[in-house]
Amino acid sequence: MDDSSDVQVREDPDRGAFVLTVDGVEAGHVDYRRRTAPAALVLIHTEVEPAWGGQGLGRRLVRAVFEAARAEEVPLVPLCEYAQRWVGLHPEYLADVPAHDRQKLGLPEPQMAGEEQ
Repeated sequence: MDDSSDVQVREDPDRGAFVLTVDGVEAGHVDYRRRTAPAALVLIHTEVEPAWGGQGLGRRLVRAVFEAARAEEVPLVPLCEYAQRWVGLHPEYLADVPAHDRQKLGLPEPQMAGEEQ
C-alpha cells in the first residue's frame, strides 16, 4: 500500500460490520452487534486480510470504529481481543467503554485531565 492508496472505513449495518477498503477492495472488517440495554456497540471480531497485514490497517480500522461510535454518542464494548489491546494502548478512548464493561474486561480506568499517567 502506498501513500496514494484510497483507504476508507464504512459501516455495513446489514452485515453488522465496519468494513475497511483499500482502493475499493475489502482489506478488513470489525464485526459488531448493537446492545440495547444498556445501549452499546459490542465489537466481536477484528480481521485484516493476510495480504494487507503489517500495514497498520487494523489500528486504523479500530480507531475509525471508535470515532464513529463517538460521533453517534454510543459507548463501545471491545470483546474482541485486538480492540481490547488497542483501547488499552489509547487511554484517550477508555472513557468510551462503560465503567462496568471496563471492569469486567480488566481495562484500566481512564485518566482525568491533568492526571499523570
